[in-house]
Amino acid sequence: MPSTQQLIIWRKQAAHRLHHSVTEFTGDTLQPADFQADALLRQLSNLPTRPSDRDPFKGSFPNSSISVGRVKTANRIKQLVMNIKGDTFQPQDGWVDDALRSLLNLPPRAANQPYADMFPPTALPAITVEQLMKMAPYASSERIKRLYPHLILTMAEYDITTPLRETHFLSQLIHESGSFHYVEEIDAGDYLEGRTDIGNTEPGDGRRYKGRGLIQITGRTNYDACGQDLGVDLLNNPALLTNDDLACLSAGWFWQKNNLNQFADADDVEMVTRTINGGLNGFAERQSYLAIAKEVLYA
Repeated sequence: MPSTQQLIIWRKQAAHRLHHSVTEFTGDTLQPADFQADALLRQLSNLPTRPSDRDPFKGSFPNSSISVGRVKTANRIKQLVMNIKGDTFQPQDGWVDDALRSLLNLPPRAANQPYADMFPPTALPAITVEQLMKMAPYASSERIKRLYPHLILTMAEYDITTPLRETHFLSQLIHESGSFHYVEEIDAGDYLEGRTDIGNTEPGDGRRYKGRGLIQITGRTNYDACGQDLGVDLLNNPALLTNDDLACLSAGWFWQKNNLNQFADADDVEMVTRTINGGLNGFAERQSYLAIAKEVLYA
């Protein structure tokens, strides 16, 4: 039986692979993948089987063209798969595995475990709670213990799994969050009102989409993109980024989106900082936390 973290990662990998396999087709001509996607969406949503006289997507998205229904279906499937609950395999995991194999023209699974022979095991960072406490000496031990499993999962999922990547990632998070204390910008966010460069085009967007998460996601555009990739509706529920799991995962999403592993690999703390901050605010403290993290992990 895989670890809880591995199962969550497999579900996310399957969700993204399904989304790509369905949306790689364009136009309004029905494809075999459309029938498979519609059937999986109905399974995951506990809906009846599609009537034989109804085209795919019309039951779920009746006023949409095939191309629009295809994208909406793929997006909804991704959300449903990424939100499968349970620390052990669920029936939904088997449905997802079967559908993905069909879409990819793979043979039926040989073992009882879904996903295992489609996605390789993911290496989890070998960081302990005690090490993390030493890296963030001003953080609450209770807070670190709460965040720890989500941080490990995030680093595994976004390939932050070498000592250099781990130390750069964690030291930036420690600074950005005030030693893991803050997951939401203290400012009300009025200064972000009307910032069309980050997608704030509607009244109230400044406060609605102010910085949240351990690396503060800011602006309507970033909330939308982050939510799409994490399988969560952040546009209508922006405060979800303050939850422990999404506060961590959104930081990993930002890290990957901005290719920060390449700067961590080069041990370039200045470029990591400029990418996250837009400048060098708090640079000395970031350097200090990085030095502490290296001392802890390299000891």
